[in-house]
Amino acid sequence: MPRRGVYAYVHEPAWGIAVNILRNSHNLPHAKHLLLVGLLPVFHLFGSPGSSATEERKPESRRPVLAFVSDTQEPLWIETLVLQRDRNEEATAAIFSALVHEQGVAALFHLGDVTAMGSCTTGWERIDAYLSRIEDAGIPVFPVPGNHDYYIFPRQGKRAFLNRFPRREPSWYVTRTGAIAVVLLNSNFFRLSNHERAEQQRWFETEVSALDRDSTVKSVVVGTHHPPYTNSTIVDPSTEVQDAFVPVFLRCSKCKVFLGGHAHAFEHFHEHGKDFLVIGGGGGLLHPLLRTEQARWKDLFPANTERRMFHYLLCEQRGEFLHLAVKMLNPDYRSFDTVYEIAIGGNW
Repeated sequence: MPRRGVYAYVHEPAWGIAVNILRNSHNLPHAKHLLLVGLLPVFHLFGSPGSSATEERKPESRRPVLAFVSDTQEPLWIETLVLQRDRNEEATAAIFSALVHEQGVAALFHLGDVTAMGSCTTGWERIDAYLSRIEDAGIPVFPVPGNHDYYIFPRQGKRAFLNRFPRREPSWYVTRTGAIAVVLLNSNFFRLSNHERAEQQRWFETEVSALDRDSTVKSVVVGTHHPPYTNSTIVDPSTEVQDAFVPVFLRCSKCKVFLGGHAHAFEHFHEHGKDFLVIGGGGGLLHPLLRTEQARWKDLFPANTERRMFHYLLCEQRGEFLHLAVKMLNPDYRSFDTVYEIAIGGNW
């Protein structure tokens, strides 16, 4: 019998932190055992240089790998009046370049805000070039729209989105890769009619129930643009996602992790016995986070910095465990380090 529980490992050379979190099914639901392997002075906010994404590819060890990214939009001028720039366009370029060179990536999932203004033709030009490189590498792209993808004129924004992703209508769907099913949902509720909202809800409930009964599925990943939980000081957590999607996610024993974007940071929450990640670090202006006693929810990511560097997420099934790895951009804006790993196994 596989051991049930969640194992999280943190690798951060510059922070000098290594943490092993173990939650077993025989513990209390929120019990966590922390083993601090090392704690050295912090010299860098965002980590140290690692291997370049453009270096010669190492021999492949595992397949398939699913990649997730969100919020790759370039900054709008009005946003820079509130938030500082951090070579954002360079960060997005580095992420897409790294994804092309990642070993064994079978699919790329984009959780929305692909571009800054979906209705603006020029805003798509840069992203179109990146997506072409991804597709030329044989990696299919599965997106869900974010709020920026509807800007400024919703109909034109939706049309531009569907011109690039014609099979993404309706904007909620499921894909299967090996033993992993990824369910993507449209959390732009105010852009949906009452009929569409009801249809999406019925579909979601029916689909996850079927996946739970499917013996060939080991893990289900649920993704939306708007996160149910975040400590962002810029955007609010989505109460609509909390009310509509989270209860269904919690009922499904094979639903292992809920992914969201919108907040431009990496965050990890363990709520109601399950894991929720915010992965909005694709290139948008980084959001300051509420911390310590001001935080809305306890963030398990051990680097308690106000902002989190640009990143993407890798996901694969390893036996009975769903393994997640956060690749975070280094200060050279070229290479990435794996700074955080989570393995989720067994049914809660």
